[in-house]
Amino acid sequence: MSSISTHAGDHGQDGHGHAHEAPHIAARAKLDMDAVTPGSGMKTAGAGLMFMGIVGIVVVAVGGFSGGLVGKQALASYHMGFLYALGIALGALGLQMILQQFNAGWGAAVRRTAESTASMMWVVLLLFLPILILELFVTKGMLFKWMDPAYTAGDIIYTKKMAWLDPQFWAIRAAIYFFIWIALGSVLYRLSRKQDENGDRWITAKQRWISSFGLLLFALSTAFASFDWLMSLDYHWFSTMFGVYFFAGSVLSSLAVMIVVMCSLRASGKYGAAFTKEHQHDLGKLMFAFTVFWAYVTFCQYFLIWYSNIPEETAFYNLRKDGGYMPIFVALCLGHFLIPFVILLVRDVKRNPHLLRLVALWILVMHAADLVFMVRPIVKDAKPGVNLWLDIAGILGPALFFIGAAVWKMSRGPIIPIKDPRLHEVLGHKNYV
Repeated sequence: MSSISTHAGDHGQDGHGHAHEAPHIAARAKLDMDAVTPGSGMKTAGAGLMFMGIVGIVVVAVGGFSGGLVGKQALASYHMGFLYALGIALGALGLQMILQQFNAGWGAAVRRTAESTASMMWVVLLLFLPILILELFVTKGMLFKWMDPAYTAGDIIYTKKMAWLDPQFWAIRAAIYFFIWIALGSVLYRLSRKQDENGDRWITAKQRWISSFGLLLFALSTAFASFDWLMSLDYHWFSTMFGVYFFAGSVLSSLAVMIVVMCSLRASGKYGAAFTKEHQHDLGKLMFAFTVFWAYVTFCQYFLIWYSNIPEETAFYNLRKDGGYMPIFVALCLGHFLIPFVILLVRDVKRNPHLLRLVALWILVMHAADLVFMVRPIVKDAKPGVNLWLDIAGILGPALFFIGAAVWKMSRGPIIPIKDPRLHEVLGHKNYV
């Protein structure tokens, strides 16, 4: 059946019943296979990033063994790093399924990077296990205070939420989330690599079908995971827009990582005509769009809380205002939105690989600041900047380890889907706006 599908995918018929060559087969002959074959440098780069990530994790672990306030800050810092890696993986998973649903021809040029990143979700699970084990069996509520019965005793808000905020149920939900993400990422990656081998064009249709219900599962699991692992850090506070906010930040950070990786590979002589400034331009436009989307969701969340003025909601911003985090708030307004917004408006920036890579790196720094603003204030007795080395190591450790694992995964096969039926659209892609 596979050989029949392959034959049908590789050849069509004209009006007289004569076989003719499909356009993607003709395009494949023009593909520079050396340029889309990963070199040994990719494995070395991936291993180097993973090593730096391990060093960062070890530094945080040393801080954690100090106990007391430093130990609590170390756990919060590591949690920020886990959320950073999770966001990159989730953004890649969502982005590749969105490209499949839109049947975007140019998207095949960038999809392998997203597929490789999302397929390493099991690494994020490994990064989550220390938090799960420590909070459930060792610290028992140092990070998630609702796990500490002494802290929630007599708390009417916790009483109303205790059915959901149950440690065992929390762990079960985590298992469900990771099962969904790992299954989707692994299946889509394996199908893409299988198409590299047999050229069956119907694999693309199967990927699109999986993505149709996969996006629904992805949306629900991502939203509830953000409630469980980020919003519940302060279980008194709640926001109905939080799931969308987390999704926007995840896709934006993932796009930034993809731009850094792919522009770096292109600078080293990879891709050839399979990833040019035209495809790079589209990635830049997507990064611009999600910069605006993140700002829109973040502002709407703030505006609604300010307008309604409900104590349970305003407490979130009051804590950060009184805790000395207003400089980070201002930095996010300027650095996470205004500065990249103005820069990415310029067409030439999106088409210049060096400038676009710098903007992407800037956005990754701002995404880290966003996580600091969200997570760090729960360590109420430690002011911003205290033991800054913990926050830096805590974020860079898991993030670099995961990015290194994704780069290593990319080095295991062609860096684009070489037998995608839309390959001719990739090689002939042009931007007119």
